[in-house]
Amino acid sequence: MADDTTTNPETDPAPQAAPPEPSIAATLVIEAIPSASSPNNEAEPQSGEGGEWELLLGKLRQWLDQNELNKLWAQARKPVTILAALVGLLLVLRVYSAVLTALDSLPLVPGLLELVGVVWAVRYGIPKLLRSSERERLLGGLNQSWKAFRGKD
Repeated sequence: MADDTTTNPETDPAPQAAPPEPSIAATLVIEAIPSASSPNNEAEPQSGEGGEWELLLGKLRQWLDQNELNKLWAQARKPVTILAALVGLLLVLRVYSAVLTALDSLPLVPGLLELVGVVWAVRYGIPKLLRSSERERLLGGLNQSWKAFRGKD
């Protein structure tokens, strides 16, 4: 019986060569096309190589000459202000949290602060809330302070 696993060099095709490795071009040439909208063509390079920076500067100068910056700022003022306020609020909350964590880590401080709160509520809060005239005066003062704070005095 003949062995089918043997190879015959006369009937087998020649092994194919591996495809060449892909390579990256050594240089990239971008030719600048002079645009009719640019006021001066002095910023564009003459050699045809590179020139992206000069093209960007030319476009930036053209945009600044159109005075679009004020219009853009007017459109973006409210979102920028809201974003700045949110970042500021986040910063204040992080600092506040760090201070409370530091105070909480000290021995006896949390208990003393609770005691101070209870003493203040008993000493100043309860006498002003017992009589209806005192409650009305306290609430009126708080409303007046709130209106003054909001600017609706």
